[in-house]
This record gives sequence, C-alpha cells and structure tokens, in this order.
Amino acid sequence: MISNLKYKWLVFSLLFVVSVPWIVDAIDLKEPHPLHGESTRLAAPEFSLKSIWSGEFQDGIDEYFRTNFLLRGMAIRTRNQIDYSLFHLSHARSVVEGREGYLFEENYILAALGLDSILTDSIVKRADRICDLSVNTGVPVLMVLAPGKGSYYREYLPLEYTSREGSKMDRLYEVWTEELSERAECVEVLDLHKYFENISEVFPKNGIHWSKWAQVEAINLMVDKLGEILSDSLEAAHLIIDESYRSTVMEGTDEDIEQGLNLWQNLEDFEATYYQTHWDSVPSISRPKVLLIGDSYAWGPVNMGLLRDGFRDSEFWFYNAGVHGPLIEDKGASPMAIHGFTTRSEFEKTVAEFDAVILLSTDANLPRFPFKFAN
Repeated sequence: MISNLKYKWLVFSLLFVVSVPWIVDAIDLKEPHPLHGESTRLAAPEFSLKSIWSGEFQDGIDEYFRTNFLLRGMAIRTRNQIDYSLFHLSHARSVVEGREGYLFEENYILAALGLDSILTDSIVKRADRICDLSVNTGVPVLMVLAPGKGSYYREYLPLEYTSREGSKMDRLYEVWTEELSERAECVEVLDLHKYFENISEVFPKNGIHWSKWAQVEAINLMVDKLGEILSDSLEAAHLIIDESYRSTVMEGTDEDIEQGLNLWQNLEDFEATYYQTHWDSVPSISRPKVLLIGDSYAWGPVNMGLLRDGFRDSEFWFYNAGVHGPLIEDKGASPMAIHGFTTRSEFEKTVAEFDAVILLSTDANLPRFPFKFAN
C-alpha cells in the first residue's frame, strides 16, 4: 500500500514538473530572474494529426519544455557565474574580459589594433558615393566618427590580442579620416574619436557604449557642427545641463555588457557622472529635419529625444535597415518599405526631403560603414 502511494506521488510529481511551462503560460506567471538579451521563449507547438505523424509536434514539445522551463534563467545564471568566476569564461557572444576585469566586445579590440582591415579602395568608393549623394541632392552630410572602447582603454586590452602580428593602431579610423579630409567640400566631419581621447570616464568599465554623460556632450557637439552647415533659418536645439551628480548605480547602457553576461554577481562599477537635462526651447518650424544613419551608438541620443526635441520630425535608419522616428508607425521597417523608393533617383528624392544627413559610427563598425547607404 505504501509503495503504491509512493508510486502515485512520483508519477504526479513528474507530471507536474513537465506541465510547469503550460501552467506558467496559462496563468501568466512571471519568470524569476529573467535573462538579459534576446528573448528565447517559444510558443507552444500547434497540435494536429499531421504534425504528430511527421514528428514535428514531438520535437516542438521537447524544445518548448527545454526553453520555457520556469527556472531556466536561474540555471543559466548559475552556470554562467561558475564559468566566469572559476575560468573567466563568458557565454555572452563576442564578450572578452581584458586586464583588471575591463569588459570588451571583440570587434572593438580588433578595431583598436587594426586587425579588422579592409581594402582601402573599398573605403574610397564609399566616401565617393557619400560625396556624390550630397552633391546630387544638395543636402549637407555630417560624418560623425564616434570613439570605441578598445581604442580608448588600450592599456586594458587582453595580451592575447595585443601580441598578435600585423596590428596597426586604429588602421581603419586613420584611413577614413584621410579619405574624408580629401572630400571636405562635400562632407563635414565631426571627429569625436579624437575629441574624447584625452577626456576621462568616456566609457564605463562594464559597458560597451559611450557613457551617458558623453552622449549628452555628443548631442551638443553635433548640434554645433550642424549649425555650421545648415542655412541661417534653421537651428537645432541644444540639450541643456541643469545639474550633474556622481553615482555608483549605473544608468542607461553603462553596464550593458555586464547585464548580457547574466551573472548572479554584481560586478564592481566605478563612480560615474550623470546629468539632469532639458531641451532648449526652439520653435519646431525653425528646427531642421534630419536623417540619421548609424549604429547602436546613435540610440543614446535618439532615446534622449534628439529626433523629436533636438530636430523636427526626423528619422533614424538603424544600420540603414530599420526606420525609427516620432512619425514612424511601423518602427523597424526598412527604408524602402517606409518611403517606397525602388530606384536611385527615388532614393535621392527621399534624401532631398531632409535638411541634413548625419552618418554616425563607432570605430568597430567602420569595416561596413555607412551600412550600404548611398550605394
């Protein structure tokens, strides 16, 4: 009798465990300690005789249970913490631990050491296309070269990379600046890579993007530079700093790599500067309509309201692939889908609707910059 009762409880327990994902979905129970990064939750597989016969349903059920396990986040964090603490091993894609615990993404290290080189002829053609676009449309182009964490914290790069043969400091950055300097008549350059190189705390220890305060500085520097190339009737608004404060609690993206590691441990952060800000009052009709094409470094200024409050009804083409902006309803759709252009002339007509174009990239993305824009 006792053994039979134990058997029933064992069967009941097993059934309950395998049913947890279904129960979680049914009652919308919140997952404890969810993971940062891309969502991996799967929808339940569709039940049909055809899917059962083909084996699709069984495979889907197996994947559903493994992926949607309620304590999956806790299990992964535990594994990540053990591997990181004992072996300095990261399970986050492309994350590399440098000296003294500084965190990098590999492409920023390669950019700093010139190990991401492409043919100079390719850059020449890209620079020519940007110049041609500005001439054909009559729209001024501002090229913003953002700093990269690898080149900024060169002394903390891991030895396994700095000892590689064939390295040349900031190779692509140097090629781009040289080519752009030869096209000064059609492309204006704001070199924030050079501007920030001797300023402290531009990058946080555990983040890959420039610090939040540096993003504020970058916004105002871009606004100043635009003022030099726009007509006198247009004026972009500055981001006014009301006060500054210091904090060891990171804000914005200042510990985005650490969050991506999905550890139990809270890694040590250095005290950082933050600003309380507001946008200068400039009438909307006087602000320029700007097309911003850039990588993830542009998200900081965009999220601070640059497109809406600094400019007027402007757009951000993220990697020249997804369109975002205050008037864009289908956010993330391609520029072709949003604006309907299919030919070069139609593309140039779309660009001509803007008062200025800003192309922004950190050094890690210079091998593919400007992301096929103006092709």
